[in-house]
Amino acid sequence: MRRKAVLVMISALSLAALAPAATASSGSGDKEAPPAIAIQQARLQPPAIVTDRVEGLKITVTQVMYPGVPDRAACRFVVRSVNSGSATISTYALMRTLDREKSELNTWMVPTGALAPGQASERLYSCKTAQYLVLDQESLGGWPGRCIVNGEERAPCPLTLALEANLNIVSKQ
Repeated sequence: MRRKAVLVMISALSLAALAPAATASSGSGDKEAPPAIAIQQARLQPPAIVTDRVEGLKITVTQVMYPGVPDRAACRFVVRSVNSGSATISTYALMRTLDREKSELNTWMVPTGALAPGQASERLYSCKTAQYLVLDQESLGGWPGRCIVNGEERAPCPLTLALEANLNIVSKQ
């Protein structure tokens, strides 16, 4: 019985000692709130010579970080392509990520696969922690250089691309 009373008392003292620290950190103390992830958006157009543009392809890029020391932290790069248009499309995009100093970290060739209207595809990649995202708009083999629309290869590609990312999008033309 005496042992239980001692354990209860130690537990109560431990909680009492922690309580002021918890209330101090939850108030408007010195610490800044972490920055919110701002979703960046870009609407990328095919070359100006294309007159019959095809709408509806949206690519969403999400970088997900898992805790760890900087050189061991896990990073995953999720790329989701959605065709909300009326044509079946297939292409790939060449994407690069950059660090804070804008040095290149990763490069991926991200295929959409053949997407019928209303379909989506998703790819998962390992990555290094990035700050910026670049979609190569000079690619001749993928978007905007070439794609397949309704089974017909088109060059230059007429797809208008909506890009969304939780990284800073850098326009590189």
